[in-house]
Amino acid sequence: MRDLNNNGKKYKLVVFDLDDTLAVTGQAVLPEDVKLLKEIEKTGIKIAVCSGKPVYYLCGFMRQLGINDAIMVGENGAVIQFGISLPPRENYFQPHPSEADNEIAYLKKEFDKLIDNIWYQPNQVGLTPFPKNEKEFDIIQNCIDENREKITHLTVYRHGDSFDITPSGITKYTGLEYLGKITEILSDETIAVGDGVNDYPMFGYAGFSIGVHVKNPEAVDVNFENVSDALQYVLDVLK
Repeated sequence: MRDLNNNGKKYKLVVFDLDDTLAVTGQAVLPEDVKLLKEIEKTGIKIAVCSGKPVYYLCGFMRQLGINDAIMVGENGAVIQFGISLPPRENYFQPHPSEADNEIAYLKKEFDKLIDNIWYQPNQVGLTPFPKNEKEFDIIQNCIDENREKITHLTVYRHGDSFDITPSGITKYTGLEYLGKITEILSDETIAVGDGVNDYPMFGYAGFSIGVHVKNPEAVDVNFENVSDALQYVLDVLK
């Protein structure tokens, strides 16, 4: 396991996944975790949240926590916003081919033909449909499979409650890489904290990776059973 002390080099950015890392689905963030997060912010390190959720959702979440100077990396790296104000004071879109936008529009039309009143997460780049039941999951999956040759510029992630459909090449890795170019913060000056498979690219980018109940502990430098312990670990080192 690598040492979070980073050979004496100062960390400048800590990036958190949202779902099942900072926030467990259906549960409030623990007050002690909010306190730890604010203590981490006081050390002077920049705090970012990187998620498949759109940036406006991340803004609301960080506003509720009282982390006002947060950086939001939404839609798995496609959109970056600085600060929690809306409209944003500064935002960026990771470059991607126009073919991907056309293919997303095509898939949405196909889904709409097959399923009435399907709900989509209000993304700015990707497409995230939320099926209401297993039948709709199967319909969407079959539609994707039947159109593979027409969506060659897209990557599809299937989750327990939704599908994330994004331009190929956009991941949490490339999102943080793009953020690094904007902020001039290097990868080895970055800490990443997450829990799931879609966080692995983020772990690969960061100078130090922290898992929260990660199923494959070898994917991270250190693994904790809960986010409280992970937050305390970060704070202890930054102090």
